[in-house]
Amino acid sequence: MAKICSGLLGILIFALSCIGTDLITESPLGNPARIEIEPRTSAIQQGSAISFQATYYDTLGEIVPGTSFQWMSSDASISTIDANGSAVGNQPGQVMIVAAANGVESEPALLTVVSDPSQVATVSVVPDSGSIRVGETQQYLAAAFNLNNDRLVGKVFSWRSSDPSIATIDNTGLLSAMMPGTVNIIASTDNIDSFPAFLEILGESRTGMFMESGTSYTVRGTVLLETLENGSLMLQFGSDFSSSNGPGLHVFLSTANRINAGSLDLGDLKMPSGAQSYQIPGTVELETYNWVVIHCVPFNVTFGFAELK
Repeated sequence: MAKICSGLLGILIFALSCIGTDLITESPLGNPARIEIEPRTSAIQQGSAISFQATYYDTLGEIVPGTSFQWMSSDASISTIDANGSAVGNQPGQVMIVAAANGVESEPALLTVVSDPSQVATVSVVPDSGSIRVGETQQYLAAAFNLNNDRLVGKVFSWRSSDPSIATIDNTGLLSAMMPGTVNIIASTDNIDSFPAFLEILGESRTGMFMESGTSYTVRGTVLLETLENGSLMLQFGSDFSSSNGPGLHVFLSTANRINAGSLDLGDLKMPSGAQSYQIPGTVELETYNWVVIHCVPFNVTFGFAELK
């Protein structure tokens, strides 16, 4: 009887090691604070003014009311902007407008100042964002408009990529993806640039490094999610992988650094250390999930996670 009680006590102690303060201290990573400004692209006539609005979001994605912003223009000779976000067009040209607060800067907005309302004031590009894989192509189209938003036909556009080593684009707007990364695509006519179109070039694999979840457990090592020659996906842990021991440890793919309703359970962790691999169902694509999570299922505790990049 004493041996049975001793065994049960050992199991109880081990189980309690997966709950209590470890569960309480586990929390998802927050996103960086950000500032968004509107309008993102605009045009005014020389001597006119336009008002910009800024919104500050904290790490939880909540709006912080009453935030005071510092406004900046990339070229005060073309446009100046005051503390209230009111920009004045001083002379023809283009400037980037940025708002800052609490050490955070917004993505820039594009402001064009024209002297003649009939000339090119804005250039639009489609698509304005997206992603393709290495070796694929993307056709871009551009259109020019005057200050009254009338389309100006017959314009010839030049194209450029912010990083030709990642993606090149020819004079017809046809882009070729060269290597993984991100680029901005800009079309120009009559010395007026479009707002940059964002494009992500995806590779055939994604990698990550395991980190602790804020509990007393440790998970370390590298992980690779790669596309095989037959088109299927394989998740591979490196030889440097190691994890604390625990009951019912499973490997998950997830959209966050924790388990949620959309997480995919790949089954039991095969070994607490060393190289190992997991076959991914055919319905999953390379970009479907962004996190690999090692999770103690019986006690709902995350031991560690890795962000796939």
